[in-house]
Amino acid sequence: MARPWFSSRAALAALVLVSGLTLASCLELSVDVSFRTSTSGVVQVNALAYRLAQGLQLADGNDRIDFPSTQAQWQALADQVPGANLVSWTGADEDLGFRSQTVLSFANARALEGLFVVFKQKLTLLQDNQSKWTLTFVPQVPRVTAADADTRRLWTALWGQVAWKFSFTPPGQPATVRSVTLADLAGPQPPADWTLSWSP
Repeated sequence: MARPWFSSRAALAALVLVSGLTLASCLELSVDVSFRTSTSGVVQVNALAYRLAQGLQLADGNDRIDFPSTQAQWQALADQVPGANLVSWTGADEDLGFRSQTVLSFANARALEGLFVVFKQKLTLLQDNQSKWTLTFVPQVPRVTAADADTRRLWTALWGQVAWKFSFTPPGQPATVRSVTLADLAGPQPPADWTLSWSP
């Protein structure tokens, strides 16, 4: 199978004229966590990696996240987290880039937290002495730290309205959804923490 991250020479050349850097995390992202019980369930990840943005690394060091682009990479990711398993993966080229759809299962709270840790996110799932569960999600989206002001403005103009969507569906409850736009990556403040609670 051909590598899904290729780009046309013309599109890549246009970006290189503006900046010699690229960002692997420049993509549309939807993460849906559905609980079967208060501590187990599935995570569905739908991602579209833009071909046009394929080389532009705007995040440095600890802010950089290498997003899996093959089934083998997703399997290796799941293998890092005890209690997590790769259920399914599909990937296909589209006009704008490469879209992948991945389903992972988690068998306990630590497995769910571990899956988010792999992507350098902070998520905790705790139960209090009244048996109420509280999920706290602290989005750690890669900050656009490696680019100058002109490149950050270009980033916002091209992809600022693209959103990363996170959805959590506790057992027996409707989904709670939150979006973070890519413009937030170039903003001065990180996204706010997000907390939701439920009782079994």
